[in-house]
Amino acid sequence: MELIVAAFIFYFVIKYAVRNAIIEAKVKELDLSFELRVNDLLEKITSIGNEIIINTKSKKFRDRAKEINDNSLKISISDKTDEEKFSLLKHEENEIMTLKNESSSFL
Repeated sequence: MELIVAAFIFYFVIKYAVRNAIIEAKVKELDLSFELRVNDLLEKITSIGNEIIINTKSKKFRDRAKEINDNSLKISISDKTDEEKFSLLKHEENEIMTLKNESSSFL
């Protein structure tokens, strides 16, 4: 009888340990996903910013692109959560895309 009770308890201990391990792995995967999205967004912003800096003759546009690049880098290395970083970088992406459109029409 004791062996059956012990086996029953062991079953639930193993079941919940595996369940918790799976949940923890999914959470880490989600965190990694946000981290990758932040890195991809930062790369996109700096790429467009550098394109504006290289191809635009207007000092105003070059300075604004440098400012957006700097802000994006500061956001990416800040202590904020990846979700907050992503949200802030989406705003910076909108800014750099607007600047790109303005600078291309300025040429």
